Amino acid sequence: MANVPTHLQSDQLARWNTWKASPRPRNVRLKQGYRFWCTLLVATCVIIPSLLLGFLIIEWRASPAKHAMNSDLLSALPFMVLPLIFLLLAFLILLGHRRLATHGEISIGKVTEVRLGRRGLDISYEFLDRSGRLITASSPDNTRSFLPGMVIPIFYNPERPETDQVALSGSVYEVY
Repeated sequence: MANVPTHLQSDQLARWNTWKASPRPRNVRLKQGYRFWCTLLVATCVIIPSLLLGFLIIEWRASPAKHAMNSDLLSALPFMVLPLIFLLLAFLILLGHRRLATHGEISIGKVTEVRLGRRGLDISYEFLDRSGRLITASSPDNTRSFLPGMVIPIFYNPERPETDQVALSGSVYEVY
């Protein structure tokens, strides 16, 4: 591992090996920075449709003309449905990451490349799955702490390691 003191490398490897040996499901929680954003996302995606629906109910109780109510409902419908669809997609992504972190296999991979992506740094890494196949993939480096040659834990589904895996740096969950 480049530019990382030896005692930190061995501490990390010891911790990751403990994760590998621990029984499943592993205990995970949202990383500190994501707790706020997930709470804000849920609150926003629930409050906006609720407020719009409340305003429509108040307007309907004032008994305006039926064609005006239909027009208002059709105008507000995208702002009520789209946040809920967005919330559902975010929930499915979080659920997938959580499933990999709690029940997935762990492999210690090696970072092969660090590059600037659309939303920050992306790392490419390779790891061996349970059957010994070499898998190459990439993930965002939300920690901004990995360099080529460093090791990184990878959570993966042994049935589909090529497509169903996430590096620790790209996961929104941490093992504790």
